[in-house]
Amino acid sequence: MVLGRIMRLIPIYRYRDGFTLVELLITLIVFTFVIGMIYATYSMGIFMWKTTETKLWTVQEARMSLERIIREARGAKQGSVSVIKDTSGVIIGFKFTISNKEISFEKSGDKILRKVNNTGNNIIATNVKSFSIETIGSSYKITITFNNNYTVSGVFTPRNR
Repeated sequence: MVLGRIMRLIPIYRYRDGFTLVELLITLIVFTFVIGMIYATYSMGIFMWKTTETKLWTVQEARMSLERIIREARGAKQGSVSVIKDTSGVIIGFKFTISNKEISFEKSGDKILRKVNNTGNNIIATNVKSFSIETIGSSYKITITFNNNYTVSGVFTPRNR
């Protein structure tokens, strides 16, 4: 009996519905960590997507520009292709004749321009670092290097029109 009276005097912790402050803080910390990891993964994915999209755009523009130049230059008269140099002797482009029209592709600043009879400045490519043409027998090799050091090159042979 004495033990029963002593037990009644000692306050007994009774479980109540709800959470303690410590439990809530631990849950909040874990939740914040998980959300932080999800956000870090998401932002890294967005960064990679934007970087890849920029590179893909540059590559696509390079290939399309080169293809357009080569497609048009194939129609040149044999022997009408000549190199354009700047005042210091650096090759900045080339010109050729098709159906009594003189067409030229030349680098101006960071762009490649297309001109017909020395008029018009149609932009063919942007962000161009260098643009060159070299003779390979009866064919010509065009090389375009862009500011991000991506290089495309192609060969064409005039078709004697």
